[in-house]
Amino acid sequence: MLDALQERSNTLFDVPTALGKTHTIATASWGEYPSLTNRRPVVHFHKTRDARDEAAKKSKNAGLDSEVLQGWEEISLPASDAFDWPSIRGKPLRQWIHQQCERNGMRYPEAVHRAKIELNDDLLDEAPLTGIQWADLLPLTRADVDIIHATHQFAFAPPLRNGTVAVFDEQPDFTRNLKDSPDELSRERIRCAVVAYLDEGEAPIQTLGLLMELSKGGADKPFQGELQNALTHQTDRDWCVSNDDAHPLAPALTRAIFRAEPRSTGRYVGTATYTPQAPSGFGGSNLNTDQEVTVVFDDENTIQTVRVVPDMSQAHTILGLDAFPTKPLWELNTGVSFDVNHLLSAPERMVWRRREKQLRVVQVGSNANHCTHGIENTEKVRALVEEIRDRHGSDFSTAITSKAAEDTLKQMMEVAGVNEPTILTFGEQNSRNVLGDEDVGLVVGCIDMGDGPVLDRLAELGLEASPDRKNTECSDCEGDGCRECNHTGKERAEGRGFAGPDARIAERICASVRQDEVKQATSRWGRNPDDPTDSATVYVHTNVIRPSLLLDDDGEGVEILAKKQSNVVSFARDRGATTAREVSDNINVSRKHASNVLKRLVERGYASVDRGAGSYNRDVFTVASATPTDRFVDLG
Repeated sequence: MLDALQERSNTLFDVPTALGKTHTIATASWGEYPSLTNRRPVVHFHKTRDARDEAAKKSKNAGLDSEVLQGWEEISLPASDAFDWPSIRGKPLRQWIHQQCERNGMRYPEAVHRAKIELNDDLLDEAPLTGIQWADLLPLTRADVDIIHATHQFAFAPPLRNGTVAVFDEQPDFTRNLKDSPDELSRERIRCAVVAYLDEGEAPIQTLGLLMELSKGGADKPFQGELQNALTHQTDRDWCVSNDDAHPLAPALTRAIFRAEPRSTGRYVGTATYTPQAPSGFGGSNLNTDQEVTVVFDDENTIQTVRVVPDMSQAHTILGLDAFPTKPLWELNTGVSFDVNHLLSAPERMVWRRREKQLRVVQVGSNANHCTHGIENTEKVRALVEEIRDRHGSDFSTAITSKAAEDTLKQMMEVAGVNEPTILTFGEQNSRNVLGDEDVGLVVGCIDMGDGPVLDRLAELGLEASPDRKNTECSDCEGDGCRECNHTGKERAEGRGFAGPDARIAERICASVRQDEVKQATSRWGRNPDDPTDSATVYVHTNVIRPSLLLDDDGEGVEILAKKQSNVVSFARDRGATTAREVSDNINVSRKHASNVLKRLVERGYASVDRGAGSYNRDVFTVASATPTDRFVDLG
């Protein structure tokens, strides 16, 4: 890493999970390298607050001078119920602050400044407004501090990114999720904000749909000059406060949509620069507050993504730490180019994991088991949880799955006898060490970003690929072409393959979520660097990481028994020793079915067979009394 800083080369470090990349950054005495750090603190950006706090603890234990920056939701008094007084324009201060920050997109320091103006500084002395102020950040970056820890969102604070060594722990993702909530940047919220801006600038059009048609050249442009002039209108500070439909991003969103160009798979992509107004007292400062706003919408005028990226071009050096980096996504979310440093080859990773980390990975089953929207095969997962609990006892208490499946899995583990199970979710587990001392773990399923987001990102990158298709007509449109089949008229092929000149990049983008999150999750166990004898076994209930070098063993999975199968097992278990003919004579199944079930029990180790020991040389099966009657579980 010091070489990259010496050469001032923006570098992605392809580092296996648990090799100590976070620890190295968090514990280095950066103050001893002023020429490498531009005589400023290193700024360590983290994906989650928990990861931030764990790294900050490492810095403190190493004796470094460090600071931790918290977001307004963590420390803001107006965000609490105690701040129902005073009120602004008929709304409690707490509610007004929340609306300005969440719905209207105002930064918290600016919302605080506006609140003081509205209230004529009439605030209770014993309950002052607090928060992250620009005045606090500017001297902090010049102070005698080794390292500053903050979440990824603090990259939008210019003092933390201009002239500093910025280290991103895990890939940032500055895509704005378009949720259907009044407090989020939803499609409806964008429509209202764009219309409000068009009205504010006295534009000759007043609808988002017409703006999109004009950008695509699908409508006459008799007022082209008038519209372009309206889009140069600069809003003032009062606009977002006085107009509930206003949003600081509205001017940039409107310009980006109007400038959109056609890209692959029916997408249109436009970009514009958003320059937030500097807070009061810093109007003349060269803070480089610029942010790049990118909008992607489709040929049906549906906005697919909005990405707002801080301008990282003036950072002294940028280092990225990632166990499985996807270079195009890193560049998309930082706006800079990277060199990639691969610390270990794939075979070296395997040797390190097995011999140094002593982590055994067992795949259970041969399906992807997507749990993007929750657990679908609940009976199988419940049986798997119970089997692991029976086999490992109290050593099993931890798991990782999707956010949508978290509550269901927790309930299953509690029913199986796990007291207060620890469950992390995909994404949340990155750069976390809370499972390092655990001996047994379970990863349930994977999440799939779907074809749409992959195509959106390809369009942003100016690349071209499309999902593999069958020759079968699309069931939604019967071959006529629709949004579901991307107007091809054909069904999606099995798997997650793509076709086209940039198919490999498309598949890598898809794998960055579908596979890499599972790989990251699996590597959370067996991370205790202080105990050379520490080892762990992790069961992985998905096949998406195959045929990578991450697997040691695999089991056939979980087989839920049908009623007839269950009856055969129950009868044979209670009987002790029996034949297929005897089973058939006593319960309503064929002799062949009974024989198949009994042979299956032998194969799985639940029964033994004495060939020809019965009457008429029939095979006699002896079934263990502990044989389950509801399912078989093969853990490899």
